Amino acid sequence: MPYSMTGFAYKLKQYDGYEISVKIKSLNNRGIDIKVKGSRDIIFFLDMDVRNIIRKYFERGSIDVLIDLKQTFIDFPIDKEKLRQAVLVVKELQKSVDLDLSGDKVYDIASNLVSEKKEEFIDEKLKKQILLVVQQAAKELKKEREKEGKKLIKDIKQRLKNIESLLKKLEKQKDKLIAVAKEKTISKIKEIFGEEHSERAYIEATLLVDKMDITEEIVRLKSHINRFKELLKSKEPVGRKMDFLCQEMLREINTMGNKMPDLSEYTVEMKTELEKIRQQVQNIE
Repeated sequence: MPYSMTGFAYKLKQYDGYEISVKIKSLNNRGIDIKVKGSRDIIFFLDMDVRNIIRKYFERGSIDVLIDLKQTFIDFPIDKEKLRQAVLVVKELQKSVDLDLSGDKVYDIASNLVSEKKEEFIDEKLKKQILLVVQQAAKELKKEREKEGKKLIKDIKQRLKNIESLLKKLEKQKDKLIAVAKEKTISKIKEIFGEEHSERAYIEATLLVDKMDITEEIVRLKSHINRFKELLKSKEPVGRKMDFLCQEMLREINTMGNKMPDLSEYTVEMKTELEKIRQQVQNIE
């Protein structure tokens, strides 16, 4: 079943003093465009791995992946004597530049001066956990795109039925219009050139009918509709194929309208339904 290209997924996981969150947003796009966002370390260590995961699940769409990594523990020791000295230094600076700092602010500044915070580094274990959350988010997005795809398919199926119904009505009217046009042509030629030119009248009428005949266009349009229904059952990405079929269907409908303007009541309605299908197809992977 075809998937939509729009969707959103969010996954959160706690791991060894870290909070890992992944948000993925997907919009329609002619190809696949992946943007990975996060801290510099995340981009440096994980960018290609994240892109490879996304490509395993999706073939089309503009996909934004936002990875957030928060440390939920404090792991830097503070030397009490150094802290005391730092507080004195801050107080001296406060007096010398005439600053009005609260006790808490003095303590915060002193703590930052003496803290020995470890440099953040994404090791292999943490990297593996982050990629696991990315994969979980990708699976969730796949499900969301499937749900949205079902809605699109339901709408497309109904509009194909509407086109088929209009096509049946058009076929019934087509033969009547051709017969009337043929008789009018024969009568007109006989009226102008006389009864002795009956053979010529029939030849001219036949040529006119050939120009008006839309049987081939009807057959091709029916074939395109049947092909469309087959694609709606496919498990492979079919958005591009559907878009091409919409163009071919529009070509046949336009030709029918040009050959038999008296049937514009039906061809205009068919084009309206087809345009709505085409809009839905733009969101299908």
